[in-house]
Amino acid sequence: MPGRGPGPRRRTRDGADRGVLRRPGAPTGRARARPGCRGRCRVRIWTGLGDDGSTGTLLGGRVGKDDPVVELMGAVDEAVSALGVARALNDGDERLASYLLALQRGLFVVGADVVSAPGARDRLEPGVSVVTADMVAELESAIDTLTAERPLRPAFVVPGENLASATLDLARTAVRRAERRLVSVGRWRDDGVPGPALVYLNRASDLLYVLARRAAPADEPLSHDAAG
Repeated sequence: MPGRGPGPRRRTRDGADRGVLRRPGAPTGRARARPGCRGRCRVRIWTGLGDDGSTGTLLGGRVGKDDPVVELMGAVDEAVSALGVARALNDGDERLASYLLALQRGLFVVGADVVSAPGARDRLEPGVSVVTADMVAELESAIDTLTAERPLRPAFVVPGENLASATLDLARTAVRRAERRLVSVGRWRDDGVPGPALVYLNRASDLLYVLARRAAPADEPLSHDAAG
């Protein structure tokens, strides 16, 4: 594939794949739960493993923090957080909150799907770490239901008529950015990108557009002045 691929790898003393940016003396193990720890245990946030400019991928391997896959994961993370803002500012609309929480959870699945090591994909779990066709179908069903209840106007609208719709539109653009990053990753990865994950991001942004219009007044301003 054209473009920049991941850098060369080497083995560390513990046998784990790491990127070439290893900091001398950095710990090589992964953080583990304390033996015998049950119930609520204190989780250690910092490990020092990323101090060399690398980060771990799901199910093995490390890459530089400027790797295209890491850029993609950052975009997915930003989208999840943007959805969280929209959900937090939701004014008691339980149906909207349910849609947003489902999308946040779906993006976690997308993240696991696209960041997993190619040789470990057979260990992923459908609907948990692999995007499924059913997940996409659920979004499409929601879009069809909502647009039947309130048809979309056949024109571009200007976002920002109220806080709820504005935060939904912002979340929509964050999801679109994640979609673009996934396409970029697919240009250089030999195994391409998981097709269902790409479709999921596309439908997720469509659903957010519909939800934003539902949250906005019916007379949102158009992108052009109809009276002009």
